[in-house]
Amino acid sequence: MSENIELSLLKQDLKNCTDHIKKTKALKNSLILNLVYIIFTVLCFFLVPLIIPIENTIIANDFRIFYQSAQAIITDPEQLYSLPAYKMPFRYLPFFSILFVPYTLIPFELGFVIHTFLLGLIQTASFYLIYIISTRFYKVKYNNKVKSDLLFICLMAPLQVPMILMGQISHIFILLILIVIFLIENIKTEKYEINYQHFLIGLILGFSISLKPYSILIIPLLIKLVITFEDKKIKIRFKILIKLLSGLIISHIINIIYFLVYPGLLPEFLEINSTTQLINYPSSSITRLISFIFNSFSIEPIFMLILTILLYGLLFSIFLITPSNKTNYPAYVSMVILIIMINFTDSWFLNFLIVFMLIFPGLFQFEDEVSFIQSESLKRRLRISNFITYKIIYYGIIYFTVGVVLGLTVFPTDPILPFFLIILYLIILWRLFRNYR
Repeated sequence: MSENIELSLLKQDLKNCTDHIKKTKALKNSLILNLVYIIFTVLCFFLVPLIIPIENTIIANDFRIFYQSAQAIITDPEQLYSLPAYKMPFRYLPFFSILFVPYTLIPFELGFVIHTFLLGLIQTASFYLIYIISTRFYKVKYNNKVKSDLLFICLMAPLQVPMILMGQISHIFILLILIVIFLIENIKTEKYEINYQHFLIGLILGFSISLKPYSILIIPLLIKLVITFEDKKIKIRFKILIKLLSGLIISHIINIIYFLVYPGLLPEFLEINSTTQLINYPSSSITRLISFIFNSFSIEPIFMLILTILLYGLLFSIFLITPSNKTNYPAYVSMVILIIMINFTDSWFLNFLIVFMLIFPGLFQFEDEVSFIQSESLKRRLRISNFITYKIIYYGIIYFTVGVVLGLTVFPTDPILPFFLIILYLIILWRLFRNYR
C-alpha cells in the first residue's frame, strides 16, 4: 500500500509539471525550441561537411573523442590517454569510455544522431526533476515573473546549442547530480519512501565522477548524512557511512581494476587533469586570465591549487556550521562547479549550464527570503543581490557569446565571465552564510 501511495505521489508530481508546461505558452515553446536545437544539430552534422571538413568545426568534436576513447579501450587499452587521433586531451576515467562502447557497434554518424536525441530527452527529464525538487522540497510557487522567466530559460537555455553540437555529456552529468540532490533532500524531509537511498547516493555520485572527475569535490558535502551532533556530542552513523562508501566503491570498481591492470595510466590521468593546458580555448577561469596578464602560464597548477583550497575552504566552513535543516544543497553543490569554473585553467563557459541547472531548485530560497525580513535596508541589499545574481545567470545562459568571441579573437581567454563568476561566488557565499545566522 505504501508503494502505491509513493507511486501516486510521484505520478502527481510529474502530472503537475506537465500541466504547468501545458498551461504556460513560454514553456511549451521551449520544448519546441529544444526540438529545433536537435534538428539544427543533425542538419549541421550532415550539411556542413558539404562546405568544409567537419573536423575543422566544433560539430561532434567531443563526441568524436568519446567515440575514439571507447574504440581505444577495446583495441589498445594502454593508449586511452595518449591516442594520437585525439584532437583534445581525454580527461575522463576508464568507466566513462566503457559507457560509450555500445556506440562503437554502430556507424559514427548514427551514433551521433542517437546521442543528440538522447541529450534532448535528458534535458527534458532534468527539467521535470528540477520542477519536482523545487516544488516538493522547497515549496516554490511559480507566481511571479522572475521565477517564471528562470524556469523558462532552464528549459530552453541557448547555451545548450554548442553543447549539443559538440556532443557533450554535461546533460547526463546534470541529471545524475540532480538525482543525488533529490535523494539528499528526500532523506531530510522523508517525502518519498525510497529504499537504499544512501547507497544510491554513493553509487550515482560515483558514476558522476567518472563523467566529470572534478565532482569528487562534492563528496565532502555528504558528511552531514554521516555525522550528527546530539547533546553537544558528535555521533558517527557507521551504517550510513558504509552504505555511502559501498556505492562509491562499486561505481568505481571498473576504474580501480583498469588502473591496477594498466598502472601506467593513472599517472597519465592525473597529469592530464592537473597540468594539460589548451591555451587557444577561451577559458572561464581567473587563473588563465591572470596567467595571460602576467605571462605566468608555468605556475598555473600551483595557483589553481591555492585558489581552490581557499574558495572551497570558505564554502565548506560555512557548510559545516549551517544546521542540516537550513542546508541548501542545490546551492552548495552548484558552488563546487562554480569554483571549478573560477579556478580550473581549462574550464569553459559550457559549465555554466551545470551551475545554473543545479542551483535552480534552491535559488528561490534566496528569492523568498526577502519576504521574511523586517529590516528595509537588509531587504534592499537582498533584492540587489538577487538582481545581480539573475543578471549574471542571464548572461551566462543566454548572452555567453560576448566573452567567448573576445576570447577567440582578441584575448587568449574569456575576459568577461571570470569576473562575473567571482561576483556570483561572493553573493551566493554571503547568502549561504545568512542561512547559518
